[in-house]
Amino acid sequence: MREMKGYLFLLVALAGSFFSMAPFACARGIASSEQAVVVATPEVLPLALDDAFRVVKVFSQTVDPSKNSRSMVAALKAEVDRRYFGAINAFERRLREGNYYTVRWQAPRRPEGSDIKVRLEYRQQKLGTHVQALDAHYPAASGAVSTEFSVLGDDYYQDGPVVAWRVLLIERGRIVGVQQSFLW
Repeated sequence: MREMKGYLFLLVALAGSFFSMAPFACARGIASSEQAVVVATPEVLPLALDDAFRVVKVFSQTVDPSKNSRSMVAALKAEVDRRYFGAINAFERRLREGNYYTVRWQAPRRPEGSDIKVRLEYRQQKLGTHVQALDAHYPAASGAVSTEFSVLGDDYYQDGPVVAWRVLLIERGRIVGVQQSFLW
């Protein structure tokens, strides 16, 4: 009976977090890792933070059989299974293993819109302080938007897992919103 109460509490907590994300379900655009572009050398940009632009939340997930335990919570197991969906052999599963980041952010609603670039800068375990970056471009972005980045397959296994990350919202060559991990 005690286990059932724990599961019921978990189910209610997950449902609450799902409904709290409802405004993002109707986001204007969702960029996937296929749309993200690798940046060869990320340039240093001026910091001009604007309260109208906001990185709301960064969800991170690691899909790696050596790190994910078999006694995982059902909701997390479902998310891992979603990432593996469509992989029919071990090679395809290995290509989908790595770090996934879902960035939820907001831009102000303007008649002309904003030309926004979302950048994920990250450091991997075996590369030390070397910074790599992925960009997603949004012409005329406004409202709540979700962007997904991933470091998968050979990049993940050769250079190690991501140990630190930073998400930047860039408008007209200026950083207008930022959120970073604890180790950045």
